[in-house]
Amino acid sequence: MATTLPGALLAAQHRTIDAGIGGAADGTGDLSALAASLAQLRLHLYVEETLLFPPLAKSGLTMPVFVMQREHGLMWPLLQALDAACAAGQPIAALPDPARELFQLLQMHNPKEEQIVYAAADRVAAGDAEGTLVKAIEGARMPEAWTCAMAPH
Repeated sequence: MATTLPGALLAAQHRTIDAGIGGAADGTGDLSALAASLAQLRLHLYVEETLLFPPLAKSGLTMPVFVMQREHGLMWPLLQALDAACAAGQPIAALPDPARELFQLLQMHNPKEEQIVYAAADRVAAGDAEGTLVKAIEGARMPEAWTCAMAPH
């Protein structure tokens, strides 16, 4: 069995993502930390939506998965706006409002995801002696044009 369960791995990503976005929200961060957190958030959403959610939805967690995808869709425009601001080299002092809004969404989203979705993923992974899910999460590479399932069009 894998020594790390998917829930612990993904929750650790939450903390790293929160640090960079929270720093931009409160004015203590810098543009490079924000850009790194946004890139990790984008990959994190990809991993959840392509690797984690499909088997969990099939196992009966359809509604929690739907809620998580819906919340990802709410985050997406903020993520894109902050990405564009980082690419344009905008000063961090110009970004607290969208960063604060994204950070607040994450603070509401992450605990639900960790308590319900990650707990279920850990139960599924506990029966996988090969650690297939954790290996897939660790090795995931997001396609360049990927967008989350409920991103506004």
